[in-house]
Amino acid sequence: MNMITDYAAVYKKEGLNQTLRDYEVCKAVLNGNTQAFAVLAAQYQKRVYMLGLSFFDNTDDCEDFVQDVMLKAYSALETFRAEAPFATWLMRIAYNTAINSAKKRRNYASLVDNDIEIEYRGDNPEEKHLNECIILSVREAVNSLPDNYRICIDLYFFYDMSYTDIAAVTELPLNTIKSYIFRAKKILREYLKEDRTIFEYTHRRPSFSYPAVVRN
Repeated sequence: MNMITDYAAVYKKEGLNQTLRDYEVCKAVLNGNTQAFAVLAAQYQKRVYMLGLSFFDNTDDCEDFVQDVMLKAYSALETFRAEAPFATWLMRIAYNTAINSAKKRRNYASLVDNDIEIEYRGDNPEEKHLNECIILSVREAVNSLPDNYRICIDLYFFYDMSYTDIAAVTELPLNTIKSYIFRAKKILREYLKEDRTIFEYTHRRPSFSYPAVVRN
């Protein structure tokens, strides 16, 4: 393979999972085909951009953040040992870049502030309205969490990352990650119980299911 489109085809191969596809393209880049990195970056630029939304106030800063992260990843690619998936390795770079920037700006905003939807798939209009109330309450509740809790909640629910991946990205102990998420969910549930509209409805309809972000 020596064309960028050939490497795009790697991601359409059957029988290869994402980790193996990434590894194939990484090897190509390290073997001298620098153009292949553009294909690799395209697979993850949206995920990195979404992480940027947690830390930056505008799209220009987010776009600059994505470019910065990809440049760092390209420069450090020879250190990638495939001991963890490329996605985890890249998100660690993105996380560290964002945290360092946030420390300078002293600002962290949870993804729930950035129009991330907690989806409701039912047909009941009353439950749909309640779900909208819950979304607003969750946003307020998440904002009340300590930064470490908020970051873990974001990575776990809105990036669908496992405890192990979050530990690898944040370099926090696995048990600490589990503890943060457990405590954060407990705080969120207690916060929602104080919302009278939600409290009254859930007591009338005990079968109602909360969004995953606040379930046990």
